[in-house]
Amino acid sequence: MMDKQRQSITVNINGQPRPFTVERQAEEPPPQPQRHQSEQRPMTESLEARRRVHGPAAGGQAKEENDRWDGPVIGSAFPADRLEAAALEADEAVRPVSELLPSKKATRPRRRTPSFLKPLLIAAALAAFVGIAFGMIVLRMIPKDKPEPSPAARAMVELTAPERATGAAGGDSAPFSIAVMQAGVYSNVAAAKRAAEPIRAAGAPAVVVGQKPAAIYIAVGADKETLRAINNNYREAVSSTYVKELVFSADANARRLEVVQKGEALYKQMALVSAALLSGRNVSEDDWQALQTAYDAFEKSKMDDGKTATDYIEALKQAYVALAAYKEQRDEALLVKAQQQLLEALAAYIEWVPLGS
Repeated sequence: MMDKQRQSITVNINGQPRPFTVERQAEEPPPQPQRHQSEQRPMTESLEARRRVHGPAAGGQAKEENDRWDGPVIGSAFPADRLEAAALEADEAVRPVSELLPSKKATRPRRRTPSFLKPLLIAAALAAFVGIAFGMIVLRMIPKDKPEPSPAARAMVELTAPERATGAAGGDSAPFSIAVMQAGVYSNVAAAKRAAEPIRAAGAPAVVVGQKPAAIYIAVGADKETLRAINNNYREAVSSTYVKELVFSADANARRLEVVQKGEALYKQMALVSAALLSGRNVSEDDWQALQTAYDAFEKSKMDDGKTATDYIEALKQAYVALAAYKEQRDEALLVKAQQQLLEALAAYIEWVPLGS
C-alpha cells in the first residue's frame, strides 16, 4: 500500500510491512540489471529462510501469500521507472515550434541574366564603336569648303611670300592679272591720243596703251564685276565701253625684280579700293590697313638703279597719295586722280612685261 502523506510504498514480506523505496541519482540512473538484482534479493533471502525453518511447506505458503498479494509487486517498479525515464526523455526531446519553422531570413534567389543577353550587349557596343570610328574617318576625308579670302587678305599673302633676289634664278611666280575698262581700239597711237582728249575733258581718266593697234583704257579694278558697277559713271564721256581682264606672263624677267613684285601687290590693292569707292561701296578698315601694309613693303623694297621701272614706281606713289588724301577729305576728284595714276603705271608696266595667255 501507499502512504499518501509520505509519498512512499510498503511491501508485506512474511506478514511484516517493509518500506520499498527507489533511490534515484540526479545525474545518471543506475543500470537496470543491478537495480533489478537489489530489489529481488530480499524476497529470495526471505524465501530461503522460511524453507530452512518451516520446510518446504513454508516456502509454498509464502509463495501462496505472494500470489494472493493484491498490492504492487517488486516487478511493478520497473515499468513505472522506465515510463518515467521515457517521459523525461520525451520532455527533453520536445523542441519549440519556432525552431521547426523555416527561417524568415532566407535570401531571395538572384536573377540570372539570360545567356544570350551578354553577347548581344557586347555586339551592340562593338558596332557603335566601329560606327563612330568610321564616321570620324569619313569626316576627315571630306574636304572642307574654305571661304574665299578677301582681296585684302590676298594682298597680305602676296606680301608675306618669300622675296626673290634680283636677277636670281628660281621657280616662276603666278601670273599677274588686272581688269580694265576699254573705250576703243585705234590703228595707231596718234589716233588713240586724239580720241582720249575729249574723254579727259569730260572728267574721266584715260590712257593710251600700245602702238599698232593702240587702245584707250579709262578705268582699272581688281576684277571685272567691280568695273561693271562703275560703267554708268562714264556714260557721258564714252559712248561704248568694254570690260576685260589682262593677264601678264609669269616668266617675264622684269617680274623678278623685288620692286615689281611688291608693286604688283600694291597696285592690285589700290585698284580694289579706288574702284569700290567709285561704285559707291564702303571700304572696310581692314582694306585700308592692307593698303597701308602693302605700301610700306613697297617702299622698303630695293629700287631699280636704271630707268626701267622709274615711271612705274612714281605712278604707284602718286596713286597712293591720292587715295590717302581721299580717306581724309572724301573728295571724289581724288579718286579720279588715283585712277589716272594707276592707268599710267599700267601703261609703263605693259612696256616691259608682256601679256600672257
